[in-house]
Amino acid sequence: MTNKAQIQKFYLEDGIRDASALKDLLHDDVLLEWSSSDGLLSLDKQAILDLANELKQNYTNSIVEITHLIEEDHKVVIKYNHKVATFENPSEIIPIARFIVIWEFLGDKLYKGYQISQPA
Repeated sequence: MTNKAQIQKFYLEDGIRDASALKDLLHDDVLLEWSSSDGLLSLDKQAILDLANELKQNYTNSIVEITHLIEEDHKVVIKYNHKVATFENPSEIIPIARFIVIWEFLGDKLYKGYQISQPA
């Protein structure tokens, strides 16, 4: 499977809320630099896994709509809209943010990530 196909499958199958899938995909030394409305965050593997668990606990459903997916060498760029449903209102899908992420692979693992998000 190409890196691009791996990223596409991961995001479309709700991998961002699946700590066990993330554990398999993330390199042990992964680092995600995230520029968000809260400022610049640097997340290591455990912080990314904790975030996945938090997303799983806070939302009943999560939908990723990919608008762009580009692969070059060992890097994949994904642009997507993230929508969720809350436990309080599971029938309403709410857009929460737009993301652009550049992922660098080392072998078949995510090694470096550069993410920018903006509230929807």
